[in-house]
Amino acid sequence: MDDYHDKRFIRALRVPPPDRTQEELDLIYGCLRGMEALCWLREPALRALCRSVRYQVHYANDILYCRGELATCWFILLSGSVFIDGSMFLPRSRRRLWLNG
Repeated sequence: MDDYHDKRFIRALRVPPPDRTQEELDLIYGCLRGMEALCWLREPALRALCRSVRYQVHYANDILYCRGELATCWFILLSGSVFIDGSMFLPRSRRRLWLNG
């Protein structure tokens, strides 16, 4: 199973950021470090991100952003698909992937 689908990773992301233990932060760091979208970040920046990311579930037809709106966060797709301007995007990874920060 890929790290980002690990139940411990999802459980750690569901813990409110201020309440996370060092073990949970280390687990989140290890999983985020392996994601193609984040692997270019230096360790201090990625560890800072681990203190604020959180897990969210969105269902079919949920609208996350509308054209012209100012985005105040970004998402990494762990599973499912997303449509942007009529194009479908799927999860990706270094091995095969693609949280709300």
